[in-house]
Amino acid sequence: MFRESFSIVNARGDPLSCGAMIPTPVRSGRVVSDLHLFSRRSDGEALFRSLEPQLAPDETLVLNGDTFDFRWSTLQDEASTIDAAVRWLAGVLERGPRREIHFLLGNHDCHAGFRRRLEDLGGRHPRLHCHEFRLQLGNCLFLHGDCTNRRMDHDRLARFRDAWSRDRQRGQVAAAAYGAIDAIGLSRRFHDWYFPERTTVRRLAHHLDLTDPGWDQRVSHCFFGHTHRPFESAVFRGVNFSNTGSAIRGMGFLPLAFRWVPDTATVP
Repeated sequence: MFRESFSIVNARGDPLSCGAMIPTPVRSGRVVSDLHLFSRRSDGEALFRSLEPQLAPDETLVLNGDTFDFRWSTLQDEASTIDAAVRWLAGVLERGPRREIHFLLGNHDCHAGFRRRLEDLGGRHPRLHCHEFRLQLGNCLFLHGDCTNRRMDHDRLARFRDAWSRDRQRGQVAAAAYGAIDAIGLSRRFHDWYFPERTTVRRLAHHLDLTDPGWDQRVSHCFFGHTHRPFESAVFRGVNFSNTGSAIRGMGFLPLAFRWVPDTATVP
């Protein structure tokens, strides 16, 4: 079952502010976004293969949207891409038998048919947790970042995602043309122009103000992707914002580590 809006997983905020605590192990995690697997524009498969051996056996993995790319898939058809995406996730689960995986949807992988298969996979694998829009682990907040396309409230983002959920796979001629645009650097220049760091962070904060008032009192780190412009720890309103980049060639790929406390209990 998808957590449709805002998911807080076994966390009650910053344990240092909660009085005397029963000691609780600090968990480590890694967040990655925008692998765009199955697209000819992406080096995501190779980049994830090189990252996976670096993960501790019990390290939490957050796949923060656009893990798969249904619009620009090079596979035969949408059904083939769905099957391949499910196999890929099942393989990640099998290779990390102690690892919790949090899968957030992005605009490129919110395909309606895939969502149904993803929900079924999550039902069979309790270590796979699926989230539609946001996730909070401890004082770390994760969202894909497509709410930064413009100033968006929840309804506007939901309509944007609904349109993408019905998107169709493009042909190989269009995919080749898009790849040529990447090769001459136009895609990167567009992203640099449209998603400047300061403006993007402000759009993201605006969205969170509308959808979860008081979020900045509970969060110290916010991780997102989508813009394909990696940066780390841009501070705004006391929160550290970081973008994990993209596996699209020439854009910059920045998986990031984070730490969080799964659950805390206050001593009376």
